[in-house]
This record gives sequence, C-alpha cells and structure tokens, in this order.
Amino acid sequence: MHDLINLMQVLLPFLTGLFAWFLSNKKSDRDYLKDENKRLNDRVIRLTKRVDELENEKEERENKNDGK
Repeated sequence: MHDLINLMQVLLPFLTGLFAWFLSNKKSDRDYLKDENKRLNDRVIRLTKRVDELENEKEERENKNDGK
C-alpha cells in the first residue's frame, strides 16, 4: 500500500505538469478563428475568380453563337 502511495506522490505532479503543458500548447479560440477566417477568405477569393472565369467563357460562347 505504501508503494502505491509513493508511486502516486511521484506520478501526480508529473501528470499535472503534463496536463498543464498540454493545455498551454493548445491554440486559443481566437487563434483558431483567425486561421479559419483566413482560410475561408482565401477560398472565397479563389472561388470568385473561378466564377468570373466561367462567366467570361459563357459570354464568349454566347457572343460566338450570336455571330453565326
């Protein structure tokens, strides 16, 4: 029984320190939201460019067909 108590006296501070280290290394919600916002804005820009390209292709096809 004393061995178990001695083991717990050693492991408890170690596990508490490990847990505290894990929590301190987590990204804060603010950092996560900042990264997610940047990723989504980049995607919106990329998709907007693609939509513009497709609209231009459509207009070119319509103008080509109107010229016949």
